[in-house]
This record gives sequence, C-alpha cells and structure tokens, in this order.
Amino acid sequence: MTYDLLIAGGGINGCAIAREAALLGLSVLLVERDDLAAHTSSASSKLIHGGLRYLETYEFRLVREALHERERMLAAAPHLIHPMAFVLPHAHSVRPWWMVRAGLYLYDLLGLGSSLPRSRALRRDDPRLAPIAHNVGGFLYWDAQVDDAALVRANAADAVANGAQIETGVGVTGAERGGMGWTVFLSDGRTVDARAIVNATGAWVKDFLGKIRIRSASGLQLVKGSHIVVPALWEGDHAYILQQPDRRVVFATPWRGSTMIGTTDVPVKRPEDAGITPAEVDYLCAAANRYFTQQITPADVTATWSGIRALYDDGAGEARTITRDYVLELDERGAPVLSVFGGKITTARALAEHAMAKLAPAMGSLVPELGFKARPVTRDRPLP
Repeated sequence: MTYDLLIAGGGINGCAIAREAALLGLSVLLVERDDLAAHTSSASSKLIHGGLRYLETYEFRLVREALHERERMLAAAPHLIHPMAFVLPHAHSVRPWWMVRAGLYLYDLLGLGSSLPRSRALRRDDPRLAPIAHNVGGFLYWDAQVDDAALVRANAADAVANGAQIETGVGVTGAERGGMGWTVFLSDGRTVDARAIVNATGAWVKDFLGKIRIRSASGLQLVKGSHIVVPALWEGDHAYILQQPDRRVVFATPWRGSTMIGTTDVPVKRPEDAGITPAEVDYLCAAANRYFTQQITPADVTATWSGIRALYDDGAGEARTITRDYVLELDERGAPVLSVFGGKITTARALAEHAMAKLAPAMGSLVPELGFKARPVTRDRPLP
C-alpha cells in the first residue's frame, strides 16, 4: 500500500496534522517511536492561551491566532479545556501599571469576540489578592487550562476514527526519495511507500532531516521548560501570573488539588537534556516566594516535569525572547517533505490546517489523479 502521507512524530502537532489529513480524505500513517505525547506535548504548562507575554516581543500575529484558537478549542473540547481566571499582582512589577493595563487591553482587542470575560483591574481588598504577601492591587484576565496529553490522544482518536493509521513504538530509520514519492524504512523492519512526509518530530526535527538526507536552511533552538508541583498555596480555581526581576513571568496554577509553578527557559544542546535541575527548582521556589504569604522550599516539591521546546531560531539573544511562532518548511525537490519548526499546543489545529494548505499544491502536481485540495475541516469540529 502507498500512503498519501507519512507523519513522523506523535506529539500534538503530528496528531493534529493526522486528524486534518484524514478528514480531508488522505490515507495517513503516523509513526511514533515512543508513546503519543511522550515528550514535550505532555510537559507543557497545561494552558490554552494567547500568550500575553508575547505582546512584549511584538508577536501580534501569533497572539491573535492563539486567542482565536483558544475560542475554538473551548468549544471543541469542553471535557478537556476549561476557562481559568488569572490574577496578575502588581507587586515586584518590572513594568509600569499603565503598560500592563495597555497590554491587557490589546490582549482583549486581539481576542475580540471571545466568550471569556474581558480583563479588569483589581482593588487591593479583592479576596483573590489575599494569598499575596504585599498589599497591592493588580489585574484579572482569562485564559484556559488543558490536560495536554489527553488533548493529543483526542486528536489521535479522531484521526483514527476517520481512517488514519497510528502506530507507537515505531520510528523512521531512513527514507529514499523517488520520482513519485518516498520509500520509508521503519524500525520494525517494514518498508512503506508514501507520497509525502511530514516531519513533526519536535526537538528531533533536524535529526530526522539528517536521517532522510535533507538539508534545511532553518535553525533550531532547544529551550527547556521545567515545572514543579507543591501543596496548594491558595483556595480557589483561579491562577496567578507572577512578574520576575529578569522580566520573565512564571505561572502558578491549580493542578489536581495542588499548585503547579512554571516555567523556566534554559537553553540546552540535546533533546535528551530534559530533566529539572536543582537550580531550576530553586528559581521556581524563589519566583513563588516573592509573592505568596505561604513560603515553599525544595523539600515541598511533590512532582516535577520538564519539556524541550523546539523553537525556530530567529536569532534572538535570550531564550525568553525567541519566537514561539511556528515555521513550516517545505522541501519539494521531488516528493515533498514538510518539517514543523516550533509551535504551541494552543495553535496545533491551526498549524495542521496551514500544513495541509502548504502541502496541497505539491501533492496535487505530483499525483493529479488524487485531486487533492486543502480546505478547513476542523474549525468547528468537536474533539472526542
């Protein structure tokens, strides 16, 4: 059998693309050498959000797309995603009050039409500021929380329900490009044919291209994000976003009866370097202790997780300022291969739609009888 599309990588991007392609009528094989969501896609901050802090680096397109996708995802998966209020105390602020208020106003504006409430200022006596040690005001805005690994599995389930084939424990060991497609060699000893390949291997995107002998002009920055879990620091289902002296922000959110605190931004050399360090634990404890009356130490940490973000290298000097937008690189010197650089769990559905639109002309010219044309198929589709 010749598959229309072979997808390498069973994270959120790979599974979202498999879903999109299957709904467009393509025959799809997705292979993942580990488990679905085994790496970065189960090690996020568990948020569906527009990325308030990305406004500071002028990523308006990304924020607007993410806010619109947030609305779609709330409608598509209310069993996995729920709205969450975020309190932004103005203590220890490295940004003046007017700047934060203007940023929140722009956030509301970019998400115009959202079903979530608009942002507003909070008085010092607001009960949601009670856990904060400093008698200051602040702001309230809304985003959403998600079970990230479950979201990956839901995308995979919808892909399979529409004809996609998904296999875990199977990786790509190599591939040969022919005039009409790819011959792909799998780790279980099989050889399959595919008209096109999608490289959605995340932190291994460059390694995969080397494996199939494709040169890429795009650079990659690997940045580790770590999180800690401690006993609940407040009562209630709202979250906090805490400004830090290094101009980063750290989230503190409810998570399964406890409090999750994250994330860090640590450049790493290899995808295998996921794993929290004592210095990161200290950083996150200090980030929380600047604000909350209830102080924590590393001894209070009950769980941790770390993921490697595979970010498109835009030449930014600091990890916190590297773009969180995605880049889709298409090599069509013969049978096409599309590589995904970057991406966020919030924008995976939109990324998948854009990936299929980018692949469509190449696949259509390669196999005219396929009659393939990309069109939106998941914008209003519920997730199982």
